[in-house]
Amino acid sequence: MKKLFILLLIFGLLMSFGFSQENIDETVLTLNDKAVGFGSGTTGGQGGKIVTVDNINDFKKYAQDKDPYIILVKGVIDTSGEKGQVTIESNKTIIGITENAGIVGWGLYLKGASNVIIRNLTIKNTFEDPKNDAITVESSKNVWIDHCTLSSDRVVVPEREKEKDKVDALLDIVKGSQGVTVSWNIFENSWKCSQVGSSDSSTVDVDARVTYHHNIFRNTNSRNPSVRFGTVHIFNNYYQNILLYGIASRMGAKVIVENNYFENVKLPMTTQFESPQDGYIKESNNFYWECGENNITQELKDFNIPYEYELDDPDVVPYLLENGAGAGKKVLLP
Repeated sequence: MKKLFILLLIFGLLMSFGFSQENIDETVLTLNDKAVGFGSGTTGGQGGKIVTVDNINDFKKYAQDKDPYIILVKGVIDTSGEKGQVTIESNKTIIGITENAGIVGWGLYLKGASNVIIRNLTIKNTFEDPKNDAITVESSKNVWIDHCTLSSDRVVVPEREKEKDKVDALLDIVKGSQGVTVSWNIFENSWKCSQVGSSDSSTVDVDARVTYHHNIFRNTNSRNPSVRFGTVHIFNNYYQNILLYGIASRMGAKVIVENNYFENVKLPMTTQFESPQDGYIKESNNFYWECGENNITQELKDFNIPYEYELDDPDVVPYLLENGAGAGKKVLLP
């Protein structure tokens, strides 16, 4: 009852600030939208040919081409029962143009790529393999992942913990990838969600620069994200029903956490988790609802974010994201 009262109060505040139900619910994407954060300046396939795909063969053909392309994904590309990944080369924009646009079974793999935009796709139930992710960003730079829904049908409860290693994660950003923005996505129903930095020995990840903003992390166990070595900015995200921990900073990583909303999270953030060296966290103005205590052993000091951004009040984050995050949005094409 108390939570319902707070949500109603938030709705009233949004209306008083000039929001309307129509303009909150109606999210329209365009090819001219720009990323905020470390991935700002990413242009994807701008200037390249525009093609439409509705099957895995055409998708692979254009995604793996060396020329720039804007790839419009129509409908569900179902690869269930097969093992594989779609390799994405540099200078690509991939955007779903129908409400159900996405891939079932396979994931997306960026290796040594630059200038890639992935938007408005649902990627779910990737094939079972301990090293398989819905999206892998490896040794890549200038990447924007926006308004996607990454999920599985797995049930994340303690009684099912033995299933956690059947697949890896929903989004991994590893091996020195930098200039990455992850925005307005939904990550749900996965034991391992997202990590920056592949291992405690991968010192190349000290160059990682990643922004996570306006994402929903729901019904996961851990890695929301887990960060090793690099620098990560996390703001205006909604964490709901996280079994083990939300954010982990490890191996000297520098993590700035501000204006997020945590609900039913056992350990919202920690600098001490299964690594020989602790990380650093600077946290401010976060909201906690039925959560455990943070475990911050090292506080990050004197770090300035090198780009402009606007913060939403954490109280309104759940409502904004429930109505604006994830795939299935309208796309305005030229």
